[in-house]
Amino acid sequence: MKLLIVLGILAVVILLIYLRLRPYIRMARQMFGVARQVRRVVRDDAIITTRDAGAGDRLVRCDACQTWIPASRSLKLRSSSAAYCSHACLESSAEGSKRKAAS
Repeated sequence: MKLLIVLGILAVVILLIYLRLRPYIRMARQMFGVARQVRRVVRDDAIITTRDAGAGDRLVRCDACQTWIPASRSLKLRSSSAAYCSHACLESSAEGSKRKAAS
């Protein structure tokens, strides 16, 4: 009999604590839901970006070393339509044009 009374009192205390914390629990669930949605959107954007840069991307030729690279990875100058595969190729092309101008 004592055990039932103690369990009843304990159940009432737990119920009162739950009722007081219920708004905070709901708010925490909403925050976790928003974080889950953001993570899903970021993951979907990464998949779309990877898919767009994949097979559908056209290839351009580096003006310095003649290597074919995807257009999304190429370095382009604003003043010309030349495309380069790396900063080293860009610099070597600039040095080559300076030598031609000096000759």
